[in-house]
Amino acid sequence: MNILIYFGPQLNPQRGGTERVACMIADYLLSAGHDVCYMASTPVEDKLSRKSVFLPDGKDAPTATNIAFVINYIKENKIDMILNEGASNEAVYIFSHEHIPATVKIISHLHFSVLDDIKNFYYTLNYPLKGVPLAQACINILKWIKAPYNKWNALRNKRQRYHYMYENSDTVVVLTDKQKASMESLLRINPSKKVVAVQNPNLVNVSETNFCKKENLIIFVGRLDYSSKRADRVLAVWSLIQNELKNWRIVIVGSGDDELRLKKMSQDWALQRIEFAGQADSAPYYSSAKILLLTSNYEGTPMVITEAMAAGGVPIVMNAFKDADLNIKNGYNGLLTSPFDTKEMAKRVLQLAKNESNLRRMSENAKQTIDGIDNSNRLKIWSKWANGN
Repeated sequence: MNILIYFGPQLNPQRGGTERVACMIADYLLSAGHDVCYMASTPVEDKLSRKSVFLPDGKDAPTATNIAFVINYIKENKIDMILNEGASNEAVYIFSHEHIPATVKIISHLHFSVLDDIKNFYYTLNYPLKGVPLAQACINILKWIKAPYNKWNALRNKRQRYHYMYENSDTVVVLTDKQKASMESLLRINPSKKVVAVQNPNLVNVSETNFCKKENLIIFVGRLDYSSKRADRVLAVWSLIQNELKNWRIVIVGSGDDELRLKKMSQDWALQRIEFAGQADSAPYYSSAKILLLTSNYEGTPMVITEAMAAGGVPIVMNAFKDADLNIKNGYNGLLTSPFDTKEMAKRVLQLAKNESNLRRMSENAKQTIDGIDNSNRLKIWSKWANGN
């Protein structure tokens, strides 16, 4: 079968969890004897990026030019199945049975929570009222006044887009049963066989790294994006405990639009023993780190948790994404804190860092948890769909 995989930025497994999952599914389908090709809207200049063709208009927008290009590509390359890994955005209006024949199977794959971004909408907004000029503060007050309408509008637009996706795809894939229920609730439909929950495969093998060889290192791994990842909360946590953890350091692994602001914040707050590693191979940091922090506004199933736990890192996570499958049993293989409470997270980090025996116990439990994940069942369904079932 000829399979086309689409994602907005050119697929590169180092750029994020979505990309790593998409690449793993692609490699599995290739190993099963299928032909796989890639399409994207924007190039990512890196040797690890998958060779792709690009939408002519350079964006996900459903322009006539982009749609005609996709239709022609499908016809010329005899595509049998499309896996839309960018199904959370405008790409659903391109990879749609409104334009594409029913003989081509369309699977829309959602990597993010269905509703947590709406539930936590106000935390995604960056409209400060302090530390800015008076004119800007007045503008920000007006933005906050308008925020409830914007939240309502965001929910309305999401419902319209996902309803269109549901009607014009053969299958909609979400990550958990809770997300399936949220999708059906959002669309106001009865439980549907068309919406399928498929957990992400485990992307890493459990490491043989000995805990004794790990450093007193705390890491954050992810895109530096204010609206979702909120790495500024990691900096706030570190500012509260850095003086009590003199023999520990922290590394921020990732890049993004929020990077310059975070670096300035680090300087303004006089943070010590902190490093911004940029976009880099995260594996060496997982191997070295004892603790991972996750402070996002919303997630689907965050792969950084699985990857850190496989290397014996203990995740401490703000429990803001109720529909996600985190693989964390609080106090056994990781810690869950109240959403967006940096003081509580700082307290839990401090307690864990100062209790070596408990940290070691949780590290071993984390590795055992990931070792128990059966990848084969999580990947078989993709082969089933590719085989026409």
